[in-house]
Amino acid sequence: MGFWQRLLAGEPLEVHNPERLLPELLASYQEEVRLAQQFRVHADHAPHQAGAQGLRAAAKEQEQLVSWLRDEIVARGGEGNDNTGSISIKEGKNHWVRVVHDMQDNLALERRYNEQAIRYDPALPEVAALFRTLAREKGQISALLRDIASLADPHALD
Repeated sequence: MGFWQRLLAGEPLEVHNPERLLPELLASYQEEVRLAQQFRVHADHAPHQAGAQGLRAAAKEQEQLVSWLRDEIVARGGEGNDNTGSISIKEGKNHWVRVVHDMQDNLALERRYNEQAIRYDPALPEVAALFRTLAREKGQISALLRDIASLADPHALD
């Protein structure tokens, strides 16, 4: 038994599976659409103009990621429509809490894209490149959200 298998409690290492690629792309697509909508809703509830503008800018960047995912899904024979069913938006009691939810969701997607890039790299380098690009863009959105959160933090020093 290898080191990684022992570390993962004897479960075999996950390798890329071409049949799983399209469902993973669709799940990422749906989550990106949800997050873009969440950014827009949170921008509408922002108490100040800077927070609202920042969240709208993040939503616009999210739309670019949605477009890239849609293009890849269609290229692989899937349907990249915007009909994602009921979208659940995370709410919060104030602007800072909502932005923290946005940051957490964005970071989870960034981690997922990094893991997918590693998993698909040797077999499907073009897919790995897409996931690396998505992760890099998520990092830029994270930086924007951190700036918004620092302005919204009720305990931040002036």
